[in-house]
Amino acid sequence: MANFNTHLLGGAAASGVLTSTLLLTGLFTPGQGMALWVAGTLAGLAPDLDADTTAILKGLFSALGVMASFIILFAFPDLPLLPLWGAMLVAFLAVRIGVLQVFAHLTEHRGSFHSLLAAASFGLGSAFLCWRFIDQGVDFAWALGAMVFAGYIVHLILDECYAVNLADMEFKRSFGTALKPVSIDNWWASGLFLAIAIYCALQLPPPHKLHLEVVRLATLDHMWLSRS
Repeated sequence: MANFNTHLLGGAAASGVLTSTLLLTGLFTPGQGMALWVAGTLAGLAPDLDADTTAILKGLFSALGVMASFIILFAFPDLPLLPLWGAMLVAFLAVRIGVLQVFAHLTEHRGSFHSLLAAASFGLGSAFLCWRFIDQGVDFAWALGAMVFAGYIVHLILDECYAVNLADMEFKRSFGTALKPVSIDNWWASGLFLAIAIYCALQLPPPHKLHLEVVRLATLDHMWLSRS
């Protein structure tokens, strides 16, 4: 399988190409383009969340723990200072240690997270959350979801490429475990990913202009190539 640096660079490069293409539509500002690039790059690391020892997983749950502590802060602003600090610490440790251990126990590396279904779930979920909670327009939400999906897919493709031994012309045992449609062994997680994808797809409104502008760009490229 590819290592962290390979996934980071691969995701960043692919996201850069896609972001520059999306900026050509004229629908997004440079700041939004930067956000799209960051989203695609981070999505290129997301499939390894099911690796129990990965720094990505630990960093994610540390961030979630901080968020949980701030939720306590805003939910109980009238608590005395020392009890408030204690509650915030408990919330952080509960997520950073407790929830992380449960998550690591229930997930398996190269399981449901390494699948096309998971990529679709992450992409649609990101688009839905962006549309629902970030006031940037439905076209930006769909673009963000597409970038997350693309970055996720790049990770899976790189894992499959590194499962081929070109020197000896043979496949490693890990070949086929990343770029699979769905994980049957982890049926509960696959079911959750499917439910998330269906719900978000049904809730999201269609894009306004994004799909039309992408088709227009593709048509212009085709015309340019046909004239040369």
